[in-house]
Amino acid sequence: MPRPPVDRTRAKFVVIAAAGAGIGRGVRGHALAWFLRKYLGRGRVKLVTSALARRACDADSIVFLGLPTSLSADQISELPAGQLIAFDYFDQHLPAWSPAIEPAVRQRANSYLKPWWEPSWDFGIPVRMLPIRRYGRFTLAVKLDRLARRFGANARDHQYDVAILGRPNATEFYRGQGQVEHVDQRTAWIAEVVRQAPELKFWGGIVEVNPTRRPALEAQFGSLDDLVFRGKKADFATYYGGIQRARVLLAPGGNVPWSYRHYESLYANAVVVTLDYRKRDMLIPLPKEGMVHVADGESVLPAIEQALRMQHDQPHLPAENRAAVEQYLRDSDYSASRPLLLERFLTQLDL
Repeated sequence: MPRPPVDRTRAKFVVIAAAGAGIGRGVRGHALAWFLRKYLGRGRVKLVTSALARRACDADSIVFLGLPTSLSADQISELPAGQLIAFDYFDQHLPAWSPAIEPAVRQRANSYLKPWWEPSWDFGIPVRMLPIRRYGRFTLAVKLDRLARRFGANARDHQYDVAILGRPNATEFYRGQGQVEHVDQRTAWIAEVVRQAPELKFWGGIVEVNPTRRPALEAQFGSLDDLVFRGKKADFATYYGGIQRARVLLAPGGNVPWSYRHYESLYANAVVVTLDYRKRDMLIPLPKEGMVHVADGESVLPAIEQALRMQHDQPHLPAENRAAVEQYLRDSDYSASRPLLLERFLTQLDL
């Protein structure tokens, strides 16, 4: 039997924070509550611990259950809610439910939210998309850049063909039936550019190599000396200033196939080469037609060549990509003046 329609103007939203040792505020659910309050107002959004969950919910509430949780299966089954939606903010493919509560979550929740979406997921529950956690220093950098442009400062000269800066990391790729493959796509792309395309003017490299991981990395890639960033600092200001001086920016996966790097690169006014997002998705949609996608396991160099041609032939493309993202954000931040993002969030949940 279909659910009765929800009155968006009156619905109450309850976010039950995830519980567990070492879980930060954003992962617990503060990011989701902050997002909802930004658009709906504090009065309509409650953020509660699992201990207070039952008292905060009623039969008309839209309830977001953060996982993992200290609630038992019986407590989840008995939660009063007009609609129950599970979520987790972990950088992992598999849902964060425990075997003890998985049946109750499946029975009560009509969907499961994660920071991105993959077509290959086969978890037996519809997966939808979360708003990503707020990133204050990035917002500040974008605002300063916008102010500089407003007062006549020109965009930075393109001194480099391609740029990427970051730590080596093992990106999780989902292969179906609960199987996950780890690929250090970031280091692989940097190695390709540095070693196979010396004609490209390259900025960046790898930073903060974990000594415990270095032997395994060198077994795979050989000596890392030619891949390490040569700059004195690798802080955010150095990173963002560097990528603003390149024609093409690389956006491989993070810990999983989503990362802030996609948005940072789009705001930096370059053509972006990304891991394959033609079928993957995020709540803030990427301008997929204006990016170059690298199929999983493929070489990045042909994509860089294509991106350089696009940058030359379509000089307005980076600005168009940035404008596409700004339909949903204001200076990389959530804003009540950009209600299209809230509409996309609620529509995916049939609210």
